[in-house]
Amino acid sequence: MPIIQFNLIEGRTVDQKRRLAEKVTDAVVDTLGVKRESVRILIHEMGAQDFSVGGVTYADRLAASAVSASNGASAPAAQTVTS
Repeated sequence: MPIIQFNLIEGRTVDQKRRLAEKVTDAVVDTLGVKRESVRILIHEMGAQDFSVGGVTYADRLAASAVSASNGASAPAAQTVTS
């Protein structure tokens, strides 16, 4: 029984999570040849303050990016984090 886990920053819609589960299930069934009903998918959501890179939370990176954007500058690549 395959068990797949995703750790995501909160904010995805229910529809996005449904599509993720559907597409990943399709890929696992195709690749491993298992039955759809044997595929388990766990989605763990965390707040922007619960995830950090290099000691800086995602929330702080978003705030810094917003400040840079409001000043007309783009955020440096090191400040860009996608979830």
